Amino acid sequence: MKRLQYLRHRLQTLSALRDAVGAMRSLSAHHFRRARQALPTARQYREEMNTVIAEIGIHQPLHVGIPAGLLVITSDLGLCGDYNSRLSQLAVAEAKSQAAQTIYSVGHRARAALAKSSLVPFRSYEAPASLEGLTQLLLGLAQDLLEDYLAMRIGRLHVVSAGFEGVGHFAPLSVRVLPIEPVVGTSPLRRSPYIDSAHLTTTAVREFLYITLYEILLDALAAEHGMRLMAAESALEWLDNTATTTSRRLASARGEASTQELLDIVSGGRQRLRR
Repeated sequence: MKRLQYLRHRLQTLSALRDAVGAMRSLSAHHFRRARQALPTARQYREEMNTVIAEIGIHQPLHVGIPAGLLVITSDLGLCGDYNSRLSQLAVAEAKSQAAQTIYSVGHRARAALAKSSLVPFRSYEAPASLEGLTQLLLGLAQDLLEDYLAMRIGRLHVVSAGFEGVGHFAPLSVRVLPIEPVVGTSPLRRSPYIDSAHLTTTAVREFLYITLYEILLDALAAEHGMRLMAAESALEWLDNTATTTSRRLASARGEASTQELLDIVSGGRQRLRR
């Protein structure tokens, strides 16, 4: 009887887990599609900003003697395989190689690994799970990074994030975002006398940083949900196989219980006949 109760309870638990994992898979598929659809437009705009930067002739100085900053982009949600662990490993390695002292952390999943290497985030942000959350994050993040760079709190900024390579595949990447790399082989256009030169430079740098971070975050969002889709598929397959096995065990246990009940009835009848 206890075995039957255990198997029934296990089937109910597996069914509830399957519903939860299935819902997460559907939600991740939705956000994954939206992120992939938004990427081409973001890349085109970033390329246009590259052209603007080249035409203006912006060349930001590298603050010599000032430690670098490192922005680490991970997730707040789980069920995405080794996504966060691989990014954390690269972040620790980059922090050491770049001698970064100011750490910016998007997503709390990497903070434990950073803390083990005595890397405490200077600023922390919640990781976006959707395009709407990404936009809300970006406004404050880009402003904080640009202000810290202009105030010379960081000499340069490197970003560790995930590069999407297909559903269930990504590459941990590290790119330098600040200062802006000068475009070689171009002749800057003469600036308009009707716009203040410093204001034009500041506006262009802010817009360039915004769209660059937006593209990086979009790529990371697609990679995260792609990993979660694959993990959810694997979890659903395991749940289905386990539920099938449990159902067979339950049917077998019911048969054994019925047989035992029948044997008890026969045995009881024989004892009464003997009396």
